[in-house]
This record gives sequence, structure tokens and C-alpha cells, in this order.
Amino acid sequence: MNKILLCILAAAFLSSCVGKGEKIPLIKTTKFEVGQTYVYDYGDARYEVKCLTDTTLRWECVFGEEKGRQETDRFHQKELDGNTLFVTWAEADGIGVSQLIDFNKNTVQSYLLIDKKIELAEAKISIKNK
Repeated sequence: MNKILLCILAAAFLSSCVGKGEKIPLIKTTKFEVGQTYVYDYGDARYEVKCLTDTTLRWECVFGEEKGRQETDRFHQKELDGNTLFVTWAEADGIGVSQLIDFNKNTVQSYLLIDKKIELAEAKISIKNK
């Protein structure tokens, strides 16, 4: 009986700790959905990425140093195991973008190929409310 009471108290304590910080709802998909806009929050920059078709997306910087910069690009996506998505595209200025999106953690790891150097940028991803 004491073990059951202890388990109930522990569960109550742990559940009281949930929701104390800003929580991003999990995205329930394994690929970019046409018509949906995704928000990438890098902390010092924020981008909105809208999936226009199965092969075309439009991204725009809405906060940060590149605010106002936007482009429409052809992209490829591949669903991976574990609710993870691989997305890649090439920008007009020659920057190559490859991303691993983990929908279980709402995270994006962006690998940018710029002048033959690879830069890593990590972001939180969420869906923009319509």
C-alpha cells in the first residue's frame, strides 16, 4: 500500500512540474505538408517556411539580421525512421541547405554549405497558426 501511495505522490509531483516553461506542441507529421507554414526559431533569427507544392517551398526571414530576405526554391524531402525528415534545397546565391527535422523533439539541424564550408545551425520548429 505504501509503495502505491508513493508512486501516486511521485506522479503527482512530476506532473506538477510539466508546463512551467513555454512548451511547443509536437508536430504530428513526418513530412512537409502542402499549404502548411513552419516557423524555424534559431533564437537570433526566425524564418517562416511555407510548403507550396510537393517540390516547392517559400522561405522568409521574419526576424533577425536577414529580415525581409525571402526566396522560393525547389526542394526534396525524404522521410526517415523515428519521425525524422531530411529536407534539402539550393538557394539562388549558391547556398546549399540540408536539414534534419526531428518531429519528436520539434528540432531542426540545418547544415549550410557556404563557399565550400559547412555551418551548423540549430532551431526549434513549430507550425504557424493560420
